[in-house]
Amino acid sequence: MNILGLIEKLLNSGGGSGIFINPDFCVRLKTPMASCYECIDRCPDLSIKITDTDIQILKSCTNCNACLYMCPNYVFGVKQKTGEEPKKYLAVADGIYYFCSKTNIEKINDKIECVYEADTLDIITCLKEGNNLFFITGDCNSCKYNYFHGKTIKRIKEIAGFLNAEENFKEINISEFDARSFLDALKNDDNKTGGTLGGIKTGGKNDYGNGKDENLGRREFFKNSIKGIKDNAKRFAQDLSVDDLPFSELYSNYIDLGDKNDKKINKHLLEKRRSIFLFLKNNKDLVSPLNIRLPKLNKNCVFCGNCWELCPTGALSYGKSKILLEPFLCTGCNLCKDICTFGAVRMYKAKNLKEVSKQRMLLSQDEIS
Repeated sequence: MNILGLIEKLLNSGGGSGIFINPDFCVRLKTPMASCYECIDRCPDLSIKITDTDIQILKSCTNCNACLYMCPNYVFGVKQKTGEEPKKYLAVADGIYYFCSKTNIEKINDKIECVYEADTLDIITCLKEGNNLFFITGDCNSCKYNYFHGKTIKRIKEIAGFLNAEENFKEINISEFDARSFLDALKNDDNKTGGTLGGIKTGGKNDYGNGKDENLGRREFFKNSIKGIKDNAKRFAQDLSVDDLPFSELYSNYIDLGDKNDKKINKHLLEKRRSIFLFLKNNKDLVSPLNIRLPKLNKNCVFCGNCWELCPTGALSYGKSKILLEPFLCTGCNLCKDICTFGAVRMYKAKNLKEVSKQRMLLSQDEIS
């Protein structure tokens, strides 16, 4: 199977919405047996229409970008912007703050539309290093993003539980947030001896659960660590020797090493996957909280070919009487499970680096003959 040929076509559409679409990765366009209706059912503005052959973004789209975060196959993306992306959090003495766009604090410009925009790697990095993580939210119950809010908060609590950092994560409604104290603290950004930010006591030795008085140091560390993750992801999208990449023997199969105009790949997918795998290279114990889901095959398989022929990312392939899985390209979209009428596919959650670090055989015809 020619994976690069599979993902050769990059189509731009959306009628000026700022969203581009990679239809080759949509499981609904692959087969009507796909169980995924997430983008259609959950678009807050009901702006996504999928026909038998196409995906359309309607004029009612408000550019909330929720579709970017709900699709496992990165079918939707934002058109490339020049310059550095603005940060969407504030790092202050007592932790990292995300502000919902509905909070209406005039002097806070770096806001997120909803908590779903907070990057998972940022969250894990923050909590792993013992920093406090705050989400300042508005009236979530009546908000059109309520579904995404609930789903994301549940996910963050799972991550915090895995890292034993439940006390470091707090969601605060804007009605209970002392914005004036917070803004005053921003002005006096050398708050090393304690005090309150947003009505929460800070300072002292136990702010971060590790007995160290390192407020300012941790703030700088987190800012630099997040910047490092994003800078590396950006570098990977540009010219970089394959030998410099983590799992380089894996990447070499999918990255165009010749004339860059010869082949096109879904850069959005690769950038997302690269950032995750770079993170895993330096955090080998954190595979589990990333919730990487992969397929397994049992001996009900008859090697009909549907799973590897229809796999939208090319993660499944067939060769030398064996079905192979490339974890780097698997997004856990469930299509292989949906279309298997023999019940031969089940999805499981990867628990260690070995399960995601290289291509491996799922099943050989010799095993069932």
